[in-house]
Amino acid sequence: MGEDLKAQLERLYPEPASAPRSLGAKHPPYSNLNIEESYKRFCQEMAQRDYADERGTVISIWEENFPKLLNLKLASNNKHAKASRVLDALRKGEFDASVYKYERDRITTLFWIPQVICDCDAIHLNAHLLIQGDEVYVKRYDKEGKQIKLVFVDSTYAGQRVVTTSFLVTPERLCKFAKMPPKWTKK
Repeated sequence: MGEDLKAQLERLYPEPASAPRSLGAKHPPYSNLNIEESYKRFCQEMAQRDYADERGTVISIWEENFPKLLNLKLASNNKHAKASRVLDALRKGEFDASVYKYERDRITTLFWIPQVICDCDAIHLNAHLLIQGDEVYVKRYDKEGKQIKLVFVDSTYAGQRVVTTSFLVTPERLCKFAKMPPKWTKK
């Protein structure tokens, strides 16, 4: 490749020279819901639903991935929370949020995932060895700090494409998660 990584990123995700900060798509509203409220809305609006990307690939969002989407961990030992226990407690109305910790930006941007799938800027191969997923959907937003929302997608044994996790990163950290060049870009 003739150009370095920084040049590739600048070409894919340009910053207008006259802008005081990086601009991307207008970001959807942030969610201010707690975990229980987020779960209820997630089940109503996203869980067990399919979304098509601009290539025509259908991506599913599964209810059992809700704890992973928040990166929900036990506060006592920092280990990942067992999804079946979390979901059982949420369904029964017995969820105790004080037992868990999570990344705030994941819950506030949880409901951005469908937009990232359906209207992403690019699709990359996953560059991160520990994050499940073979593809990474990338969308840049008009916000300060972490401007890029990533959605990781993987195939099940049956061939279904499923969201595994999602979070925000800065443009500088994108290459840690997304292999360059992208396999697809918005025309």
